[in-house]
Amino acid sequence: MSTSSIVNTLGAGSGIDVKSLAQSLVDAEKTPKKERIEAKIAKSEAKITGYSAVKYALSELKNAFGKLNDASDFSSIKPANTQPAAFGISASTSAEAGSYSIEVLQTALAQRTASASFADRATPLNGGSAFKLNLSVGGVSKGDINVTTATPAGMVSAINGAKLGVTAQLINTGNGFNVVVTGETGEAQNFSLSSDDGTAIDPLPKVPVSGVSFPTTLQSATDASIKVNGLTVTRNSNTINDVIDGVTLDLYTNTTGAARIDLNRDSTGIKDNIRGLVTAYNDFEETLKILGDRASEVEEFGGVLAGDNLLQSVRNQVRGMVTNNSSTPGTTIKAARDVGLSIDRFGKLTLDESKLDTALQNNFGEVSTMFSAGTNNQSIYSPAPAGLAGGAVNSIEKMLLSTGLIDTQSKTATAQIVKFKAEMTVLEERMEKLMTRYMNQFSVMESIVGSSNSMREGLKGSFEAMMKSYGG
Repeated sequence: MSTSSIVNTLGAGSGIDVKSLAQSLVDAEKTPKKERIEAKIAKSEAKITGYSAVKYALSELKNAFGKLNDASDFSSIKPANTQPAAFGISASTSAEAGSYSIEVLQTALAQRTASASFADRATPLNGGSAFKLNLSVGGVSKGDINVTTATPAGMVSAINGAKLGVTAQLINTGNGFNVVVTGETGEAQNFSLSSDDGTAIDPLPKVPVSGVSFPTTLQSATDASIKVNGLTVTRNSNTINDVIDGVTLDLYTNTTGAARIDLNRDSTGIKDNIRGLVTAYNDFEETLKILGDRASEVEEFGGVLAGDNLLQSVRNQVRGMVTNNSSTPGTTIKAARDVGLSIDRFGKLTLDESKLDTALQNNFGEVSTMFSAGTNNQSIYSPAPAGLAGGAVNSIEKMLLSTGLIDTQSKTATAQIVKFKAEMTVLEERMEKLMTRYMNQFSVMESIVGSSNSMREGLKGSFEAMMKSYGG
């Protein structure tokens, strides 16, 4: 309704919806400002969604690099063993393909010695007073074991608590209780235990505790003995990892004749992990393209970070993770390109599988070191160098930190939303005051128009009465 129409209507005294008129005037001022603020809030919220999408894509890429950043990820040697019940076998990344003859002649044993028999686990020893046990291993004293609770059970607790390389158990044979002490494997670990009641004064010899002795040898300590391709090898442990490079043998029992082990290289898992890296990289690149494309029709994400410098910064960093030389290059394998990984003119990561096969076949060790630096369990706190994959994982982890660039941008957008919502609150309050002012002004105008109409009607009545009077 135009101003002249309002005036004419008021002048005619026909009445008007003052509240509706005031609301229309307020809305005319409020709506465009409100829409602008809402648009800013929506844009900031979309940016936060976009940053979350970048973080998710980076996390997936980190997981893909993470399958190549440990030397153990390149444990492609698969051992085969014709007598797995006699010994186990495992291979590390340094193992080479080949075949071996293994014969287990003797497993390493630990000395096991039993004490004299006691009537009860709580039988008082040394008259109930504390005493000592003297331990010697290989003829060399290892120290004293202080038995403060002078019972068979207390003696067992003291031996185990001393942590001198022997352990004890209390066995109920049905005819009494015996303390069985076990040492470590290997012939050099033979031991002896003697008691000391603590009454001797130097230089007098120590006085043994009555009834406390270890006279029965249940098992003698021996070294393990095996033949590897006909050569005899002895070790003091049943875990042997220094005979065949990169191979660990765990001995269980004697073999029946010679067993055959075959170390065959299987690179299927490694190739799958490299293919997974290609997929993760291209998914990451596609995510960034969608987020930065104003013309994208992808709901929720399309174009929400168009023009944002963060996209190019993250893209450049990630691309360098693939294209730069490894921090642990080899003579032949220095970078991802040497195993067939390259970025085409469309920005996609591609894999030349024939080149990868050649690298794995001819320079397997260098491939492993190039990716992993020959280390395991790396983190952002591990010292450099970390290899290509290890370095990528560390870099991405830093990018994903709450103090990283992405979260910083997201926090800035969140702060902007808070600011815009505060502006909206101020606008609402100002419009409420404007509405109140309009209502007051129009009410006064209505009152004036009402009074004018009443006067007009009164005058009209008077004139009509006069006319009737004269006309009559």
